[in-house]
Amino acid sequence: MAQQIKKNNFEDSFGIHQLYIDILNCMPNIVYWVDNDCILKGCNNQFIQMLGLKEVGDLKGTPYEQMAKLTSWSNKRIESFRLDDMKVIFSGVAQYDVEESPIFNKKGEAVHYLSRRVPLFDNNHQVIGLVVVLTDVSERKKLEAQLSEQKSGQEHSKAEPVLVEEPHVLMVEDNFIAQKVEEALLTALHCHVDIADSGDKALKLFGPGKYDIVFMDIGLEDTSGYMVAKKFRQMEENTKFHVPIIALTSYQADVVKYDCNDYFMDGVLTKPLTSEQAKQIIQHFIYHENIDVAGLKSVK
Repeated sequence: MAQQIKKNNFEDSFGIHQLYIDILNCMPNIVYWVDNDCILKGCNNQFIQMLGLKEVGDLKGTPYEQMAKLTSWSNKRIESFRLDDMKVIFSGVAQYDVEESPIFNKKGEAVHYLSRRVPLFDNNHQVIGLVVVLTDVSERKKLEAQLSEQKSGQEHSKAEPVLVEEPHVLMVEDNFIAQKVEEALLTALHCHVDIADSGDKALKLFGPGKYDIVFMDIGLEDTSGYMVAKKFRQMEENTKFHVPIIALTSYQADVVKYDCNDYFMDGVLTKPLTSEQAKQIIQHFIYHENIDVAGLKSVK
């Protein structure tokens, strides 16, 4: 009777042990456990596969000896791994989700693991071993790196307008008050502004590629803003430059937009220029952002 009980207890224990092994083998993690002398006492199939073996019967010695013999891990990295295991055995303090230094496989690819080291205790709370769980997070690290690069590229793209050299603006305007208002709006947007209060001065100041944008009052006293714009375009002929010219008028913009187009201007606004319009013009014509300019009329 006693022998039958012992036999049943052994079979029950063996069955439970095998059940635990089956559960561990279903885990995607690499699992092994050692005694307090760091001698391998068990592992799951993922650990066997990491070593390149086919079955547990092929495994002999300590896990670190097997790593040195069967993997491409460096001796320095394996020794560091062994010492980390021993620290937990000696201290009895578990370590959770430690990001290990990358390990390079035979292809030279970096493999990243998160490690968990948990001491095993007997009934007297004495350390009798250690279980180590390694989670391969290499794919996650690759995705994080890709996302980081994308984010960096997006931030760089967003920062580009700030990094562009201070925009140079030519304002052709003969009304003193309008000059001061428009100059204040544009300097607030970090623009360098040159003012021409006549057609002649505008022609002296202008040069192909010198300005990023021109604001042109089409009702100048000494000449027509249309003619000044036409001469600007003649100066740009046979060059790679085409400065945006925005006409400013006291009339309804819809009324004069066709004339502005005939004289090679890029759009027309009814005065006064607002701070919102000034900002949108800088964004649209200088930084080439996909932003509409409120009130801007054009036949293009």
